[in-house]
Amino acid sequence: MSVKIYEMVTERIIKQLEKGVVPWRRPWRVGAAVNWKTQKPYRGINTLLLEPGEYASFKQVTEAGGKVKKGEKGQIVVFWTWLEKEDEESGERSKIPYLRY
Repeated sequence: MSVKIYEMVTERIIKQLEKGVVPWRRPWRVGAAVNWKTQKPYRGINTLLLEPGEYASFKQVTEAGGKVKKGEKGQIVVFWTWLEKEDEESGERSKIPYLRY
């Protein structure tokens, strides 16, 4: 599943480059992409994928009493979650990063 995420991010950056926009070169802008609920700025690859403004998940909008228009397409926001894995031979538990969107 993670391979799909990498392909989606790569495709998005290529589309921006084809439009003549180099996403890692930012002109002077006021503000950044932030989460609507927490007001925390997005970091990492999300700074290249998102235009400045506020973003919220479907769940955050519905919990706040709002509604999302039917058929509305969202933006990709990438994040890591940690999975615990147990070694079958030694029984040791370790955490491995898992890319989600």
